[in-house]
Amino acid sequence: PSMIGMVKTRVNYDVLSYLPDSLETVSGQDIMVDEFGMGAFSMVIVENMDNKDVVALKEKLEKVDHVEKIIWYDSVADISLPTDMLPNELKEALFNGDATMMIALFDNTTSSEDTMQAVTDMRNMVKDQAFISGMSGIVTDIKNLVQAELPVYIVIAGILALIVLLITMESIVTPVLFLLCIGLAILYNMGTNIFLGQISYITQALTAVLQLGVTMDYSIFLLESYQANKVRFDNDKERAMAHAISNTFKSVVGSSITTVAGFAALCFMTFALGRDLGIVMAKGVIIGVIVCITLLPSLILFFDKWIDKTTHRAIFPNFHKSSAFITRHRVIPLLIFAILFVPAFYGNNHVKSYYNLTKDLPQDLKSCIANSKLSDDFDLVASQVILVNKDIK
Repeated sequence: PSMIGMVKTRVNYDVLSYLPDSLETVSGQDIMVDEFGMGAFSMVIVENMDNKDVVALKEKLEKVDHVEKIIWYDSVADISLPTDMLPNELKEALFNGDATMMIALFDNTTSSEDTMQAVTDMRNMVKDQAFISGMSGIVTDIKNLVQAELPVYIVIAGILALIVLLITMESIVTPVLFLLCIGLAILYNMGTNIFLGQISYITQALTAVLQLGVTMDYSIFLLESYQANKVRFDNDKERAMAHAISNTFKSVVGSSITTVAGFAALCFMTFALGRDLGIVMAKGVIIGVIVCITLLPSLILFFDKWIDKTTHRAIFPNFHKSSAFITRHRVIPLLIFAILFVPAFYGNNHVKSYYNLTKDLPQDLKSCIANSKLSDDFDLVASQVILVNKDIK
């Protein structure tokens, strides 16, 4: 059922749908769709094609689903009219050397699934003949990038976690059991998202790695408590595990509740994406605790002999001398961190934030190439639609 739930949960790639309706950007986009039948647009740059071929390409693009209209030279004049006879402003806007620009209007919003599918269909149609720029092209590339790389970095996160656990733990089997339990907890969490109806692609991309990071400690607590209680109860495994479960639950309940509260705080963001991520991650922490005190103890008891057989000397050094030094000279750490507070405060107040979605995207993406063409050929970096009340005189 968890697999079915995960597959059936819709992934929402429209980030703008999480913005409050009161924002001018959202209300303006809705007005464009309702009043003008179009809510998004892209610039299509065509190079090394004569006017007749451009017209033929334009007619093909207009047949793509959810493409409302394509605006070009022939929308205002017959193509038999020489371009030199056009007003300079119109000529410079549509032509530059061997390049010409068309404007594609879509019947849905910028990052809706319909618009992204239309961009994909247009790219498949034009191939290397043209370049499709604009925000819709960017969100389409981000969607494709996330879908392609999501399994890759989840596997990388698992491998790195396994390496760390193998170095820090004294058995080869326990890291595998830990990752198995956390993997199942992630699966259960993603499967229960079906009750939410949908999650954002950002939540889908972050959940697995975040849940792995914030719930791994619970498994370590359980194992350490179990090993200590085995010595205490003369190797009575069942009794030792019973006490380990009790001790672990007491230890992690405060930590997990704090973590859940932190993620729950995201639900109060006006930007509803925070609520989406907060609910999924808070649920994931709770499921992680449940799996840690139910499934993991069963697996540890079942594979206890294998755990003992694969036990080796600790690779990771202990910190007895360091801890003894800190306790004897406890004033020194206080002074160090008091001094570090000044540069930390300065750095926090002077770090710059950026909101450019394309800044960290690979420059070989189709949207980045198209935006570069748009900038180089037409000196156009960004464009907006301005809605004006018809009653304004």
